[in-house]
Amino acid sequence: MPMSPISRNQTRSALRGFALAVLVGGAASLVGCKKPADAQSEDAAPSVHVESAEVTTVDAPIHLRLTGTLKGARETDLAANAAGRVTRTVVERGQLVKAGDLIAQLDTSAAALSLAEARVAVATAKTQEEISKADCARYEALKGKGTMSDLEYDQATAKCKTAPLSLEAAKARQNMAAKNVGDGTIRAPFAGIISERFVDVGEYVQPASKVVSISQVGELRLELTVPEADLAHLKEGSKVTFSVAAYPNDSFKGVVKFISGAVRATTRDLVAEAIVENESKKLLPGMFADVSLSTGSQKLASVPLAAVFERQEKKRVFVVVNNRLEERVLQYGPEVDGRLTVHVGVKAGEKVVVGKLQGLQNGARVE
Repeated sequence: MPMSPISRNQTRSALRGFALAVLVGGAASLVGCKKPADAQSEDAAPSVHVESAEVTTVDAPIHLRLTGTLKGARETDLAANAAGRVTRTVVERGQLVKAGDLIAQLDTSAAALSLAEARVAVATAKTQEEISKADCARYEALKGKGTMSDLEYDQATAKCKTAPLSLEAAKARQNMAAKNVGDGTIRAPFAGIISERFVDVGEYVQPASKVVSISQVGELRLELTVPEADLAHLKEGSKVTFSVAAYPNDSFKGVVKFISGAVRATTRDLVAEAIVENESKKLLPGMFADVSLSTGSQKLASVPLAAVFERQEKKRVFVVVNNRLEERVLQYGPEVDGRLTVHVGVKAGEKVVVGKLQGLQNGARVE
């Protein structure tokens, strides 16, 4: 039976659709079989030989972060302790002095005159005492012969009793005058550094006037403020490490020695002091310190320092995963025995690349 024109058109459309589907499917299969150029080049890249080390766990110290201020083991505003005009100063700010070194000299001419007068008074009192002793000896003989009544004897020998007292008083005035002369020479009470000088030549000072501020720097005290919630971690003998802005790459150490017996009501914290040896004289009183107080230890993953590198101000390592490098950023802790402790970034048992890290890239094939 002959086909109608409509049926022939439908058949042609169906054949064209089938042919198009076959072409599309074949092209898709060809595309699916072909690997991307990047993948081919990556597989073709030679493997890099690296040395690796295992991530291990160590006992890492736990630190409490605090703030503190350095001050001299001994500090004082040295007073004149005498009245007079300053005739000489021999120290400047920042100068190191030893105990007994001259700081300043006052005009002691008036005190020297008083001392001379006191010495004359002592000599006079001694002479008067000797005369009184001789007189009393004669009075004693006369009384023994009965030529002097008891009343006359008591009146005559009264000077013998007061003369020694007059001599003692004169010696006391002489010592006071000598002290006033000596106080005109102002000396360092202990070895330290001059942090401030308050007087200059020509100024008139009173006994309470400040001359210099002096601080002992061979040994310092690190004053800490510890929050009330952390007091359980604070003990005498606890070790602290700290840094100062002047030497950001240096670490300094101290030992907690003095702990206050009360919490301050206004700030709810407690003041403690650590002793710091300062033989290098790098540290100075008044410096602000970023302090780390050791409070115990914890188990942490660790990597060799040779495996760590910095990029964009972050510490990183290359971890070997399925023969490829995986770059990871570390959240790290303190160094322990040549290893860097890690909070986040690696796990114990993993392998990290050590040694030559230059030129390595994330995702590279390695042996």
